Amino acid sequence: MTKIALFGAGGKMGMRLGANLKNSRYTVSPVEVSDAGKARLRDELGWQADSTAHALDGAEIVVLAVPDTAIGKVAHSIVDKLKPGTMVIVLDAAAPY
Repeated sequence: MTKIALFGAGGKMGMRLGANLKNSRYTVSPVEVSDAGKARLRDELGWQADSTAHALDGAEIVVLAVPDTAIGKVAHSIVDKLKPGTMVIVLDAAAPY
């Protein structure tokens, strides 16, 4: 089964994606740093936030549903932990520029 690491899982876009992916054929590993986001994940989706290391372990797809001001920092912190061929999807395509 394809594993997706969903960064920013407890935010607006992360929650929308999580709700759509929850009962899909994908395994979703949600990553969230804020306490409010972690509570939303727990209360609305029944998920516990994973650590970055756990989320990236075996992930074939990484989705960055983080604020545009955090994309560079998050991407920089995970790039050396991605296995070759991992697909990275950034939801705010203009932010990396």
